[in-house]
Amino acid sequence: MIVDTSVLLAAFVPDQRMHEPCARVLADGRPLVISPFVLAELDYLTARLAGVDAELAVLEEMSSGAYEIAEFDAVDLVRAHGVIERYRDLPLGLADASLVVLADKHNEDAIATLDERHFRVVQSLRGHPFRILPADAEF
Repeated sequence: MIVDTSVLLAAFVPDQRMHEPCARVLADGRPLVISPFVLAELDYLTARLAGVDAELAVLEEMSSGAYEIAEFDAVDLVRAHGVIERYRDLPLGLADASLVVLADKHNEDAIATLDERHFRVVQSLRGHPFRILPADAEF
């Protein structure tokens, strides 16, 4: 499953809204793919909201092997540019567009995100709607 910053932040910082459902989504045993842009956002937001100790704990967790930090090359950047261009009125930004690209690369229809405003509108590169977790989860 492709994982967005919002779900990671909620799962790792206990006082965040949706902490429990997000933690359950991450613990369901599926491979977890993280965009390098999401990792950068997560690092910044964790440090800002929860402090350096929390930031270091998140970085340790991210490097534990439980998450695949996806490679993102120039071809992927061109594809992300296309996603941003297509949905320019939202606006998405590179981190969100990278999730769409990674979903295609990993043949994945599920994105773990709390950003339903964007991801209920954005479709996969194959033209299908995404399954949004935890909102669409059946716990």
